[in-house]
Amino acid sequence: MMSARAVFFIVASLATLTLLLPLWQAWRGRSYLTEAQRFFAAYVGLEFVADATMFTLGRLKHNNLWIGHLAVPLQTVLIVLAFSAWQVDERLGRWLRRAAPVALVFWIPPALGWESARDFSVASISIQAIICLVLAAFTVVRRSFDDHLLVRNQSWFWIGVGVMLYFATFALLGPASHYLIKLSPTTTIALFSARAVFQVIANVLYYQGMRCPLSPPHSWPSTSPPPRWPSSS
Repeated sequence: MMSARAVFFIVASLATLTLLLPLWQAWRGRSYLTEAQRFFAAYVGLEFVADATMFTLGRLKHNNLWIGHLAVPLQTVLIVLAFSAWQVDERLGRWLRRAAPVALVFWIPPALGWESARDFSVASISIQAIICLVLAAFTVVRRSFDDHLLVRNQSWFWIGVGVMLYFATFALLGPASHYLIKLSPTTTIALFSARAVFQVIANVLYYQGMRCPLSPPHSWPSTSPPPRWPSSS
């Protein structure tokens, strides 16, 4: 029977590698990607670099938690920018674009020593997860009511569901890991293994989202105008 660490190694490797699926699709369709898809592809690229670096440092038995503290602000900015372009309300979209850089304040806690950059985050990553989860859920629900096309053909649907699934596992993961790592390391490893499984599923949803065209916020089925015949004289 495989140990918990062996299971984590397998699913964590798979979670990192499957990030290449949406990146590959984004590269293939780079000529027709929308603004939202481009921002989200940038987020996936940053996630891949961060995960691969953390995985490598972990295998070398070096502390890798500071990578998460460093990447969280930039990841949040890119996600907010992506979903700002998917908003039905243009004013809300503009507000989100202007507010996105505020996510850089996530660098403040470790910089001022409120959270150790070499330990699991108690608050920052959980707050990031809640922000992304709420924004994705709002966008999916709002656009599902407004969009008159099949939602399964829309990139915001697949990516939004993927974001909800992935970041729902993060809301309590940081604080739980912070307190459990010394009490029950095996339980902590199991939690991260579960998160990696959800990440694999989310990455597949991201891939599907990169394959879909994005309709304008207020898109109605187009019909060709009837032919106009010249009036008889």
